[in-house]
Amino acid sequence: RQMEVFGYELLYRDGTGNSANIMDGDEATARVVVNTFLELGIDQIAGNAYAFLNLTANFFLSQQYEVLPTKNVILEVLETIDPTPEVLQALIQARQKGYLIALDDFILRESHRALMEHADLVKVDVLALTNEELKQQVEMLKEYPVRLLAEKVEDQGMYEQCLTLGFEYFQGYFF
Repeated sequence: RQMEVFGYELLYRDGTGNSANIMDGDEATARVVVNTFLELGIDQIAGNAYAFLNLTANFFLSQQYEVLPTKNVILEVLETIDPTPEVLQALIQARQKGYLIALDDFILRESHRALMEHADLVKVDVLALTNEELKQQVEMLKEYPVRLLAEKVEDQGMYEQCLTLGFEYFQGYFF
């Protein structure tokens, strides 16, 4: 909201282009972890900001994320992860260990409502929703003690709309 950097999303890329051909989500996550934390170092990448890291269900269930520091890493639950009892327990354990949890590309629906109790931030893809749907989502999400992050903010108008709706953090080409 103050136009300051809060964090960086660390994404897997398999070349010089701004895209990824991900055949195995676990492998992509492992490569990001190795490149960021072992080869380059988190301080080189994010400085004092947070590093958002997409994790697969396997990374949560196996607790492989424990090699990551808790002070400046936010673990993202991908939208493809189902809230099974095992996943929910893994999220409880991650938060007990001091990690912040973000729900990525999240749309609140009954089948995924259980995830809300284990999240610190919710990332909403603002381009995936109409203006009315976005407003409805924000109203429902505000019932939970989470911070809202607007993803894919492309221009000043979208930023101002999201600011008015109550988003606290913003991500996208506009920035």
